[in-house]
Amino acid sequence: MAGTNASQDNGDVMKRLLILLLAGCSFCAAQNNAFEILGLRVYAFNDEYLPPIVAMGQKITIEFDVAAVHPPDLQILFVHASKDWVPDDSPFVNDQSHNKSQQIQFGLAPVGVHQYSYHYKNFFPDDRGAIRFPFSGNYLFTIVEKESSGVVLAEGRFIVVENSVEASLRVDNKFYSEQPSPLNQMHYITINVNVPAEESQPVEGRIFHPNVKTVDIIRNWELYNPYRIDVEDKNPDTFVEEFYRPNKRFKIRNVPPGNEYRRLDIGSVRFYPNGLPVRLKEGADLSRYQWQGKIDANGAAKLAPFIGVNSDYLDVTLRLELPAPNEKSIFLVGAFNQWQPTTGHRMELDSLGKLYTLHKWIRRGVYDYQYVVGSVDPAMGDVADQDWLALEGNDWRTINRYTALVYYHDERFGGFDRVVGSAIAKSPGGTDETKATLNEQ
Repeated sequence: MAGTNASQDNGDVMKRLLILLLAGCSFCAAQNNAFEILGLRVYAFNDEYLPPIVAMGQKITIEFDVAAVHPPDLQILFVHASKDWVPDDSPFVNDQSHNKSQQIQFGLAPVGVHQYSYHYKNFFPDDRGAIRFPFSGNYLFTIVEKESSGVVLAEGRFIVVENSVEASLRVDNKFYSEQPSPLNQMHYITINVNVPAEESQPVEGRIFHPNVKTVDIIRNWELYNPYRIDVEDKNPDTFVEEFYRPNKRFKIRNVPPGNEYRRLDIGSVRFYPNGLPVRLKEGADLSRYQWQGKIDANGAAKLAPFIGVNSDYLDVTLRLELPAPNEKSIFLVGAFNQWQPTTGHRMELDSLGKLYTLHKWIRRGVYDYQYVVGSVDPAMGDVADQDWLALEGNDWRTINRYTALVYYHDERFGGFDRVVGSAIAKSPGGTDETKATLNEQ
């Protein structure tokens, strides 16, 4: 046994030296010990199929890889935000002593991996109590280096829910006569909210039903693209019934089912060897405006096991072929960028005006993704006028996972937004209108 342990120790030392040597070769262009964060993902519990929406007391998983010669001293900062994702500045809502990670765990990349050196996977709130989420609501997080905490290396968002009010969700297929086919196939969504009588609630954190004014609907993992129903909005397709009563109904009638997401499978080492650029064997993608896609994972990704060469990143070229150039820009979104259209994921059009391409380093696995048409806002740098259907189509047969979030504006501590209830339902699928009418819901 002693000889076996010594052999294992020597093997571990050689493995570490090899990884550092490979890291030095892969990142020799990075000067002054610069580093890069790759593959950031955030999801519920330890289940990569579940979007980052959890009940209070449950854990969020934050996972990423780091390309560096030496492990950087990283820190994750958390901040509670409003329903519009604006950080709260109240020290009572954001406790400065419990919103900064003191230590985050990481491991060495497996032998044979060249594109990163360290793998980070941590769960929050942590078991030591250093990180706490005392209030429900929207949370933003940033990954920084401790010595230069003002520089954001990566960022994301998640939502913590309390179940202080009862909520239920129903999704129906309804024709939307104002739109041509297939855009006339819409989901009508109803959320029933029941706020308990005030005298039955605890005094601390009591909910006054007139302040329950907003419901957001998240389709699958699209936290950056919610559908909102608000008492004070001017949207002709949203309704709030019985607002002045504890039992309210929030309705929206223009939620497109879209299409099943496209699927990117780069798990096979035989088809896509490490170290070689990936040109997908299926060829270039095409518009699916009139096509129904295959069943997807509702926006999730399934990464290859974290062992050996299966854990490396590949230089993937995504290609989209269209008969003519689109008037607006085209962006790639998916499980590899938190379903957020960004300027960094804008497709490049070739000189012939037919083929759009984007190169992206993606870790081996299977990913849901799609294309979004939009334009870059020159003032903000954001992607504006987003159209998720123009290249992907719209069909009732698409199965979506909808999550309704009930927001409450708490007037304590200067005012902040809580998520006091939630409900989850899947769309009915099929090709026909459902039997219930809007008035019957």
